[in-house]
Amino acid sequence: MKVMILAAGLGTRLHPLTEICPKPLVPLMLQPMLGHLLAQLRQYHVYEVVINLHHHAEQLRQWIGDGRQWGFQQIHLSYEPEMLGTAGALKKAEGVLRDAPFCVINADVLADVDLEAVWQWHRQRQAVVTMVLRPDPDAHRYGPVVVDGDNRVCHINGQPVSKAHLTGEVMMFTGIQVISPQIFADIPSGQYISTAAETYPKLIADGASVHGYRHDGYWIDIGVPTRYRQAHWDFLDGVFGDKLASMPEGTHIIRRAEETPAGWAHVTITPPVVVGPLVELAATACIGPYAVIGAACQLEAGASVHESVLWDGVRVASNARVDRCILGSGVVVPANRVLSDVVYSSASEAGV
Repeated sequence: MKVMILAAGLGTRLHPLTEICPKPLVPLMLQPMLGHLLAQLRQYHVYEVVINLHHHAEQLRQWIGDGRQWGFQQIHLSYEPEMLGTAGALKKAEGVLRDAPFCVINADVLADVDLEAVWQWHRQRQAVVTMVLRPDPDAHRYGPVVVDGDNRVCHINGQPVSKAHLTGEVMMFTGIQVISPQIFADIPSGQYISTAAETYPKLIADGASVHGYRHDGYWIDIGVPTRYRQAHWDFLDGVFGDKLASMPEGTHIIRRAEETPAGWAHVTITPPVVVGPLVELAATACIGPYAVIGAACQLEAGASVHESVLWDGVRVASNARVDRCILGSGVVVPANRVLSDVVYSSASEAGV
């Protein structure tokens, strides 16, 4: 099975973090999000991966390297000088993907979807497209997908208009799909085109087999700050098991009080928390519950961090408090400052 990862987006919902870092490299549990996705793909019979690039493309190129460390036969990088949309991105990669059905995944999605099962389900139905869908009370906010009793997609966000009168179960698209190569005949080259807004409705209007595969398990879009933090808490609660990429050597995962290192008796740890390597914790510092402290962070005397994600090299000065925040690499929180519900990507934003 081949997989294309859609990673070219601007990540505007995660600003200001993505102004200096492409969204696929935003850290999740001290490792880039893309690393976790690639680690998940290794569990299936994925032998070749395509990743499209645009925003901060060079950072992604450097991080991916030749891709050998992930164990795939090949990782192809598809650079888009101008963004092409989901369908346009697929068309640009047609030369790699045209020989068999392939999977497409958004880079900012975490889910426990069995991709091999979806791929087999797709082939058994000889579908052109199989969209992985999930029931969600907020489906109308994301563009509802209506599915009939035979798991065929009737319409997506009311499109095509000719099918909008049809009723069925209202679902939400997960950003995961399996696609057959014949779709390329319906996508013109070199244009910005969306699959869900343009290509799929056209296929449905033409009577093509666009199916919905129901997923009732875990799924989260980590492209906004609240869900980005929630993905960390889900990991700490054991949702993912060992499915994510390994964390840096020297990282402490503390889910129970008895797992606190003996040398940290001078610090108040309220599990669950993750503390990266080379972190400096002064006397009377407090961490948790639900806190992720990146590598080489410093918490000075009386500093406290709760329900927050700190990237590498953050310093929380004495008696400062950080609640429900995301702080990018190198941010400094001044002494006695209280930060609540903010996202900072640089030291200057924290008032230093």
